[in-house]
Amino acid sequence: MIAVLKFLCRLIPAVTFIFSGFVKAVDPVGGAIKFSDYFVAFHMDWLTSLSMPLAIILAAVEFLLGFYLLLGLFMRQVTFLVLGFMSFFTLLTLYIAIFNPVSNCGCFGDAITLTNWQTFWKNVFVMVFTLGMFFYRKHYNSHQNVKGFLTAGVLAIYIISVSVYGLGNLPILDFRPFKTGNNIHEMMSIPEGAEMPEYETLFVLEKDGNIQTFTLDNYPYEDTTWVFIDSETRVIKEGYVPPLQTFSLLNNQANDVTNAIVTHEGALLLMVAPRLNKINNSSVMPLAELSEYARQKGIPFYCVTASGAEETVAFESSHSVMFEYLHTDESTLKTMIRSNPGLILMYDGTIIGKWHYNNLPGREMLSNPLAVAVSEINRQKSGRLILAHILGMILLSTLIFTSKTNKQ
Repeated sequence: MIAVLKFLCRLIPAVTFIFSGFVKAVDPVGGAIKFSDYFVAFHMDWLTSLSMPLAIILAAVEFLLGFYLLLGLFMRQVTFLVLGFMSFFTLLTLYIAIFNPVSNCGCFGDAITLTNWQTFWKNVFVMVFTLGMFFYRKHYNSHQNVKGFLTAGVLAIYIISVSVYGLGNLPILDFRPFKTGNNIHEMMSIPEGAEMPEYETLFVLEKDGNIQTFTLDNYPYEDTTWVFIDSETRVIKEGYVPPLQTFSLLNNQANDVTNAIVTHEGALLLMVAPRLNKINNSSVMPLAELSEYARQKGIPFYCVTASGAEETVAFESSHSVMFEYLHTDESTLKTMIRSNPGLILMYDGTIIGKWHYNNLPGREMLSNPLAVAVSEINRQKSGRLILAHILGMILLSTLIFTSKTNKQ
């Protein structure tokens, strides 16, 4: 029984750290955005320039600590580090749950979204096993031989490489609503037969100095001596919530054209540029050429940005591209694609292709968009397969390593 308890005390923190670090490493841009949100919320804006390196470091540290626990590497040191790590983040998430400075902590990236209280209780759960692991720390084998150091080095190279790839390309795994294959109109809609939310309205009334709260069922309609003071409507049962609740696109005249975009029949291109003054300039002319070719083919091409009129005019004056612009908030654009600029190809409202500015397609893509979509999906599947093979080899080596050297 004690052996099982010791194993679980090591396994649960290990798996949590590995998963958390991996999903962050896949999407370092998303991690940097979350760090920026924290710095702004805590009035530490001067640290925002460190968001990206901190995001990569945090992902790597979590992943490595998790694997070191799983493999039993440097257990004497790692148990102290994990305890300190969990203590800090448990207290931090308690503060966040109480005061709500950010909407969610981002502990599992976009893979799993938890409320702030759910995150805190998740940390409490993991902390219980972490304390058990710390209590039994002298009972674990601690491998600090050459094989251990080599394994640690390979793991570090692997997880940092995943983050570096995610910086120069789009994430291999996309957990967001705008991933390839999703139909945007469907993501915004409530399907037929979906569970609807239920509400309750409370009325606060006063009579002869006596204040009471009524619902619609027991409201004193016949007794007009009650005086209305206040009312409140609250949700008593959550219904289906569309993944995209607030997505909207406005043209230069501030008209909402969202429906026209997401229900457009055939191919449509969106050049996504959260900030035009921070755009990768080397990608502008290839996108301008693609825009002109799309116009000749009768395929709509829009530049979607959060930049204001002044910034847009300055961009046009500098590049003379004559894009047709749409506008939405910067957070939405960063969710749509992790690239400034990035390119999204839609067909009948479904996202069938996404490209980082480092991997923009040629104009021949517009000759047969559906064929390109199939090719892009296959490319992404191949990338995910390679990633899965690498991770599988690491896990296999882990099993071999632990089976030969771990005695408890």
